Amino acid sequence: MSHPTRPRTRRGRHARRAPGRIVLAGVVAIALTALVLAVLLVPGGGTDDPARPLSADASATGSASPGPVTDSSAPAGEGGPATPKPKPTTEPPEEEPDGPPAGSPAQGKAAEYADRVVELVNEERSKAGCGALRVDAKVTEAAQFHADDMAARDYYEHNSPEGRSAGDRLDAAGYAWSGWGENIHKSPTSPEQAMRDWMDSPGHRDNILNCGFEHLGVGVNLASNGPWWVQVFGTPR
Repeated sequence: MSHPTRPRTRRGRHARRAPGRIVLAGVVAIALTALVLAVLLVPGGGTDDPARPLSADASATGSASPGPVTDSSAPAGEGGPATPKPKPTTEPPEEEPDGPPAGSPAQGKAAEYADRVVELVNEERSKAGCGALRVDAKVTEAAQFHADDMAARDYYEHNSPEGRSAGDRLDAAGYAWSGWGENIHKSPTSPEQAMRDWMDSPGHRDNILNCGFEHLGVGVNLASNGPWWVQVFGTPR
């Protein structure tokens, strides 16, 4: 425990003036005390009214923890690793519609990109000795729905947050299938780049060059958080 240090008595020719200074300080202290008491005894004196509550700062700030990061440069084929990115909101997730809305094909440049992907797919299949895939409206509907849904809810996965797969989307679109495959990709800005990435990945390449598939649907969404690319391959019953 520390003890207060007593001031040392100054010695020398000025030491004799100390008593006078102490007396003067005492007089000043008494005068100040009397002044303070006088102010406190005056009604309404002081700065804080005990009957009035003090104001409080009710504001608060916080920061959300970042969600898992997805490698958006890597395409994802059926079964490939892709971590969904959670929507940064406290609101409950929007409920997914029962199926792809009818009459919602890609428009403008997105439609041009989708047609170009079909051309590139059939070029690769021709090199491998497979027959050309035919574009099917219902398969295209399922592919476009998934591209739009990923863009709208900002996730990157074959299954929707509700767990619906490409097979479920084909069912909802009315396509009776005996087999299907799906390739998805995020970020390429051209059909050629998307196809190069898919062809450089064995799983995606296998879907593109699967001679058992007969139909193809391509969905493209050019939203700023993408672009989003989807290929759906189907074999009818």
